[in-house]
Amino acid sequence: TKLLGKALFHLAAAPEQKAQVLGDIALVPAWIEETLRHDTSSQMLARYVVEDVEVAGVRIPAGSKALVLLGSANRDERVFTDPTTYDIHRDKAELSEILSFGTGRHFCLGANLARLEARVVLEELVRRVSDFHVHADRAVRVHSTSVRGFASLPVTFTERNR
Repeated sequence: TKLLGKALFHLAAAPEQKAQVLGDIALVPAWIEETLRHDTSSQMLARYVVEDVEVAGVRIPAGSKALVLLGSANRDERVFTDPTTYDIHRDKAELSEILSFGTGRHFCLGANLARLEARVVLEELVRRVSDFHVHADRAVRVHSTSVRGFASLPVTFTERNR
């Protein structure tokens, strides 16, 4: 639900890209991936450091807690071109570097299901809707330290002529 709300919210703020997506269902997967990169639902993960490690010149001793800021990592300018811009045409090689679902053995087991669910919903939306308007002034954000999304996101849809 957080991914779907943010997909609508960010695409609505980019009218040219919104028109492109609503005109080409093949852009839905890129829409999903860019939303995951630009505004991931899980903003941070806490981990215990199992062995001494050095990151960017800072020693982190074993047994320490580390906070991994996924939202920040997904906007790393060393990895992503113009990282603060929402761009559904972002290079696929860059999108393959997103950390929204973690990495390695801690990769989210539900990642593929989340992507599939989002694709099914958003492809059906593109089939049925010719336009939509997000009422951002009435949006209510979730209040959480680690989860980012909307508790309520009013949207008006214009049904596609069949």
